[in-house]
Amino acid sequence: MWLPDDTLRDSWARLLADPDTAAAFAPVALEPLIDELAWREPRATPDEVATAAEIAVLAVIKRPERYDPTRLPLPAYLLMIARRKLKTVRAAESRHQRSRIPWDSVEEDLPGRNELAEDDSPSFDHPELRAVIATFTPAEQRVLDLQRCGERRTAVFAEGLGIADRPVSEQEAEVKRVKDRILKRLQRAARGAP
Repeated sequence: MWLPDDTLRDSWARLLADPDTAAAFAPVALEPLIDELAWREPRATPDEVATAAEIAVLAVIKRPERYDPTRLPLPAYLLMIARRKLKTVRAAESRHQRSRIPWDSVEEDLPGRNELAEDDSPSFDHPELRAVIATFTPAEQRVLDLQRCGERRTAVFAEGLGIADRPVSEQEAEVKRVKDRILKRLQRAARGAP
């Protein structure tokens, strides 16, 4: 098994007893699940794998009582959900790629396109959102902090990501990618938050 079942099951039991422990469950489950899913699904992109794994972990966080330890080990349960979700994620990405408009035909500075506006931002006090934020890399956390402070300058985000030495076009592309990924992860978690 790719993760000792006892370790994960103990974390799940704490989650079942207290939903506020979601921030502790996510890191225990997510990285090993991403690694295992990537190994089992080599044709999936890293973003697709991470998204499917996050959905699986969030599914357990949202409804820990749905897991039945008498039926199968928790790592197998998480992997089962993640593999199912990966199919959905890959199909959605395929549809998205077919319907894309060439980037050069879109204005780069559409208002609010990449920003997490104060009015639209979810409450970060909810356990599910804290669990997702706990899985952010330090660079993603810096970007989120800058967004929440209202920062908009690409150069500041590039500095936070440690890519200020790259050409401006690369900085813009990477900053956009990280912002979009953060926003997508938070929105997906917020759908389950009250």
